[in-house]
Amino acid sequence: MNSLAQSRWWARLADPALALSTAVGIGAGPAAMGAPLSWHGTFGLGVILGGLLLVRRRRPVLVLVLSAAALIGYQSAGLFEGGAVWPLSVALFTAALGRPGRAAAVGALTLAGGLVLQGLDASEALARGGVELLWLALVCAAANSWRQYGRWRAEHQARLLQLEQTRLVEQRLIISREVHDVVAHTLAVVGVHLNVAVEALDDSPEEARAALRTAISVRNQAMTDLKAFVGGLRDVPQHGLESVAGLVEQAEAAGLDVRYDAEGDPDGVPAAQALTAYRIVQEAVVNTLRHSDAGRLAIRVRARPRALEVTVVDDGRSAAGFTAGHGLTGMRERVTALGGTLRVDADKGFSVRAVLPLTDDVTGLAP
Repeated sequence: MNSLAQSRWWARLADPALALSTAVGIGAGPAAMGAPLSWHGTFGLGVILGGLLLVRRRRPVLVLVLSAAALIGYQSAGLFEGGAVWPLSVALFTAALGRPGRAAAVGALTLAGGLVLQGLDASEALARGGVELLWLALVCAAANSWRQYGRWRAEHQARLLQLEQTRLVEQRLIISREVHDVVAHTLAVVGVHLNVAVEALDDSPEEARAALRTAISVRNQAMTDLKAFVGGLRDVPQHGLESVAGLVEQAEAAGLDVRYDAEGDPDGVPAAQALTAYRIVQEAVVNTLRHSDAGRLAIRVRARPRALEVTVVDDGRSAAGFTAGHGLTGMRERVTALGGTLRVDADKGFSVRAVLPLTDDVTGLAP
């Protein structure tokens, strides 16, 4: 089981657990404080709010609004008096990960409505409102801290990957120089001895055979050296389409609601195109985390018979002032080297679309 599958398995386990704990807490919490347990009151509200949490990842703001509406409805009917904010804690936290402003606004309006419905005097309203407002601020602050940590972690991992690629490029340059030196030396020495063998073949066959033996020996030594150098290259890990799942996991850990669709046969995609597709998704995710302030991210990779299509779109705000840096420039160079097309749009968040022809007859692609 890969890391993305493990993350989603834990998410599927966590959501029912949070839903159950919310339902039990809302249903039995007031009873623990001495309030009567009502099956159509506190228990019913707990079931509603807990059930809504099962879809909190798909529609976090909608879940929060519906939960707030249910809470206010039960309060207006006199069926629940346990609080106006804490029953919404999980829904508030989830919505604040992607839309902190909207989550805080819904929480504040729910608190104000709850205080009005309870008919408290000024001193009681101030005391209870202050406590619940503090709880609202703590939940929003915790969500903001978690979101910032996730984005820092994603950016940190992206920087580590860039450093790794830089180190690999330097390593390959060193190896390429070594290979060049070995090949150049071998060709020069073998060429000299072949010329000697040709000239001595008729007059001195023994001298010709000695020259040929020396050429063969030099050639064998060169092959041994080249195998050692090429072996170092073979040990270098390369990212492909299967590595996109790791980028999805990083984006989800940063608080984004990610939808990843993969179509076609990834095994039929050449290594150069697969690596370029991975780099495109990686750079797009980093740009979304750094500049877009998005809540959702859609990644789509389609492996067609003759082309590989990569689309990454988020729902963030406009990034009109954004200028392409080394990452986007490198992305465009990779796509161009493969004969593909790339389109980057920052008018409404970030939108990246690339089409890569599926052919192995492409050279000059940097690692």
